[in-house]
Parts: sequence; C-alpha cells; structure tokens
Amino acid sequence: MNAEALKKLGKAALRLAQALNWNPQASTPENPVLEPATVKEDTPKVRVPFPVARSEGVGAPTAIKEPRWILTVATGSGPRLLYLTLYRIARHIAKSRHYARGTGEVAFHLPIELVANHLGVDRTTIWRWAKVLKAKGLIAYRTHYGTLDGQTRATGTLWVVRLRPGTARIRREYLEHPWRNLEADRAVGATAWAWVQSKLRPSFEVLVLWALGARRGPQGPAPGGAGAPVDLYRVYDLPTAPKGELPSLITHLADHLAGLLKDPGSRRYYAGILWRVARGEIRPQTLIDAVHRTIADLKEGWARRPGALLNHRLAALA
Repeated sequence: MNAEALKKLGKAALRLAQALNWNPQASTPENPVLEPATVKEDTPKVRVPFPVARSEGVGAPTAIKEPRWILTVATGSGPRLLYLTLYRIARHIAKSRHYARGTGEVAFHLPIELVANHLGVDRTTIWRWAKVLKAKGLIAYRTHYGTLDGQTRATGTLWVVRLRPGTARIRREYLEHPWRNLEADRAVGATAWAWVQSKLRPSFEVLVLWALGARRGPQGPAPGGAGAPVDLYRVYDLPTAPKGELPSLITHLADHLAGLLKDPGSRRYYAGILWRVARGEIRPQTLIDAVHRTIADLKEGWARRPGALLNHRLAALA
C-alpha cells in the first residue's frame, strides 16, 4: 500500500470517528496496565524434573504472566506477592493435570509453613495477607484435618485459587478429599515441621510438587529407604535418584503399578516403562496421568489387558 492510499484510509477512519462522536484521546482502557505484567521466576535450587504441559520440555518452570485483571483488585505488595505465588502453583497444577482451558479455580493442599518459608516471612504475615485476598474473592482457604496416631490432626491448608475473575469458594468435595496420609509422610520425613526445623528455604518447585502430592522433606526423597511407603508420585524421584538405588526403587514401583492395575504378570513390562522415566524418555506426570486414565478405563470395562491399554495411553499423551 502506497503513501497516497494510506492517507485516504486515514481520512476515512477520521470521518467514521466523527460520525460516531468518538474521541480516542478521551477514552481509557477498561483495565489499565500499570507496570510490566510478567513474573520473573526464581532459579530452582533443587534439580527435580518439573511437571510441565505436553508442549513444553522437561526442566525448570517457564514464566507465567501475571493476569492483568489482578491489577484492578489486588492492593499491597505483600498480598499481591502471596497471590502470585499461589496463582503460579495453581497454573502449573492445571497444566500438569490437563485441566480445561476455561477452568476458573484450582484447589490444592499445601501447608502454610512451606509458603511462609518460601517467601521468607512468618505464618502470621501469610494469614494477614491471605485475609486481604479472601476479602477480594481471589482465594479461599481453610485448615484441613486428618488422622494421625488415632487422633484428629491438622494436615495443612486447603487453598482455592481463582485463575479468572470471580469469587473463590471452599466446596464440600474439597474438604472431604483425602489430601494426604500423615503417617506415611511422617515415616519419610515429608512434613512441614521438618522444613521448619531445617531452616531451609523450599524452592518454588518443591511447593508445586507438594501441591501435586509428591511431598518430600528438606533432605530430599529417600528412594528405596527402609519403611518408605510406595506411592505413585514417587516416579518423580526416578530421574534424580542415585544409580545404586534405582533398581530397588523401580522394583518397588513396578510391584505397585502391577497391583494398581491388577496385572501381576506384567511387572517386568512396567519396570521397563519406569526405566524410561528414569532416563528422561517419559515425563513422570505423563505416566501418572496415563495410569489414572487406565485405571478408570479398566473399572468401566473398556479393556482386559492393562499393559496394552497403558501403552496406548502413554502414546496418546506423548
């Protein structure tokens, strides 16, 4: 398009604006952006494979942009810092579990002590910031309870975080969900109290793994350790486990998978899949998603060969 044509186009646009009585100088955007809306990631201090979306590679979490609408409702640097931390965790959970794009809120379980240690403040400060966010409808939270040594104990904090404009609410199913096994976590030192005593700062990556159910203590996972419970989320330990402990851990996980899928005859096949996870050929979260879908399909009677069905699910998620 030459200069003459551009000039004619500009005059036509001006006539249209005059006909509509619109003055571009007087209008303001509905949600003005006050500053660059980008969150800078902190460098992960623990080298653990991070659950990412299918289109992303394995490694540290990618930057998640700050939602522009937060600028219109969140005030104060402290509450805003807390919200963005919880928002980033919720976004990574949504990606890892393949939630629908339009998901409005995400619920997860995470002890407030870990959040406070990560941000370098005390629990009282987190509660004060959380009250501000709750009043704005950005989050909802409540202490979750479970059983330890036959007594009712607090297991941590249940968070509900809005990903889109709206009001976060605690739903009944969130409270009834068995978020964690306190006795099993205590056996391997995966407790918030262990982090408090260690005086170590948990990385953002550790927070996400806890929220996903892959809890670990300040000393890291204990693959194959005496008395360590077998849990599907321990596949996250495979890529970073010491070579000498890998065979034992894979054996335990293969037995666990064979039990979950009620397919004891295919234990060696499941061990082969786990070795691929250890080598980085399959992402841990991909295997977890495939196993959950396979279990659901088996319950509905879709197939009789769990191994073949799991292989099909892995290929679909790759």
